Amino acid sequence: MMSEHVKLLSLNKYRELSGLTQEALGNRVGVTRQTIAAWERGDSVPSLTQLFGLSKALGVPVDLLMQGKNDFESGLMFRADDPAVLVPELRFVLSTQALDYASLERLLGEVPVLPETRPLESYDFSTVERIAREVRDWLGVEEGPLHDVLALLEDKGLKIIVHPLPGEISGLSAYTEEFGGVIFVNQNHPAERQYFTALHELAHLILHRKEYASGLISKVKGIDPREKAANHLAGALLLPQETMERELRGYKGRWIPEPLLRDIKRRYWVSMRTMLMRAADLGLVSRQQLGK
Repeated sequence: MMSEHVKLLSLNKYRELSGLTQEALGNRVGVTRQTIAAWERGDSVPSLTQLFGLSKALGVPVDLLMQGKNDFESGLMFRADDPAVLVPELRFVLSTQALDYASLERLLGEVPVLPETRPLESYDFSTVERIAREVRDWLGVEEGPLHDVLALLEDKGLKIIVHPLPGEISGLSAYTEEFGGVIFVNQNHPAERQYFTALHELAHLILHRKEYASGLISKVKGIDPREKAANHLAGALLLPQETMERELRGYKGRWIPEPLLRDIKRRYWVSMRTMLMRAADLGLVSRQQLGK
């Protein structure tokens, strides 16, 4: 048993950042919800075995749980669609993971990578389609499926870190010239959503990199053109225009059979929503059909 004078600092904060309830965390560690609550209040402390279980379940180093440090400064410039999610505890944990990743890269002689920036001041459909073709060339893929997007981006030298996050956070990204690009993806989300998220964050690194320096994202009324552009680029990378037109050429303006949609979904590792939104953007289905 750990010393009774030791309190697990910010345990509740790290649990919430991992998207876990007290009961869910207790199930992972093998204790009750009441025990987790007592640890969070400081009324009792876990055994060493339980402490390491907490560390594994939360993706947080043991010493961080015990010391509660969150003043580490990595120099990483973060961007999140909602800057409010970048609380000091989350920034610290993700920065620590990126630093560990970078240290391993140096040991292996790997060179940090940043995709070429293509600043997009305002959303333009044709421009995003062109950039998508250029990025697919950079990735070394043709018109076929990307398959495991996370592995593909890692092969290009980007740091991909899958970490438990609150359910409403799909992912976020950061970079420095020294570290290269870092993309964080919610471990609790299904693979198809993780793939789209990784490409969405790649899009921000390419289109909106100047926003990372300040960490401040100005809000706009209505649909944010930056998010529209990032979603468009992610969808176009997963499903190029030529691919969609070839797959659905016989059904333009008609009702697309569900078995065909499911087959495309399976072969291209995309969600049904991504596929239908892409078809609507390309004019292969009407907005009325999309709504139905």
